[in-house]
Amino acid sequence: MDMDVIIFSLSKDDEHCKKQLGAIQEDGSVAPLSVWTEEIVFGDSYLEFLVDDKDRFPGLQASDIVIHSIVPEESLSYGSRQVGGGMGPGNPHGEESEMCYYVSQRVLEGIELSVKPELEIFW
Repeated sequence: MDMDVIIFSLSKDDEHCKKQLGAIQEDGSVAPLSVWTEEIVFGDSYLEFLVDDKDRFPGLQASDIVIHSIVPEESLSYGSRQVGGGMGPGNPHGEESEMCYYVSQRVLEGIELSVKPELEIFW
């Protein structure tokens, strides 16, 4: 379903089974999730993930991946952040936002995190 967070691997990586985290998008594709830091940001054990625009389109289709599991509801939370830090270039009124996915560290064992410090917003 839209907004589900999954643990997947690319079909071509079956031999090494590099597990990644992804989110089902509104068009049915899967977008890989990234973090800008591995520091805990929510509660006492959650990391904040988001979709990097560079990874979003065209997205991965069911034939491109192997789904290992769906992250359970109790290990997941959602939020949003203003694009471009809110009131600034490209989003002067702060009305555009992007989805944030908060995932418990306990489900991330064996997952290769995509760490992209450039995704952090500096207010």
